[in-house]
Amino acid sequence: MSGKSVSLRAVTTVVGAALAAGTLLSSGSAQAATASIGAGRVQLCAQGNYAAYLVFNTAQQDLQGTATSTVAQGSCQTFGIVNYGGGRQTSISVIGRYNTSNDTFYVGGLNVDPTGGGWKFFAQGTTGHAGTDSKLVIEASPRS
Repeated sequence: MSGKSVSLRAVTTVVGAALAAGTLLSSGSAQAATASIGAGRVQLCAQGNYAAYLVFNTAQQDLQGTATSTVAQGSCQTFGIVNYGGGRQTSISVIGRYNTSNDTFYVGGLNVDPTGGGWKFFAQGTTGHAGTDSKLVIEASPRS
């Protein structure tokens, strides 16, 4: 994948596999950290050896994805979650960018309620082994 606008229909099954295989959900003290993110927002922190960005789509992956700006390695940025209306969930995919080219790789992601509590995504690891040495850690704010 390259570019800022990507179709992620094929990612639908990968998202479930990533959650089962390597995406970590955190709670407890993470709740305090994400409480400041706010409902309908997601913060991406590029903590690995690569820059990353988010791609929003419907949970069904039936639209052209909407990409955010790239978050530089070692920094964080907060974005509003795209709301596709009709009570549909929004798919958020984290895409890593290789350091030596404009090529990209899938880090992880999940489907969320676009009006629900805030989220904090940490893109970690390295670009090694075609991006498979990367991982996504997710913190969710408390639900009321």
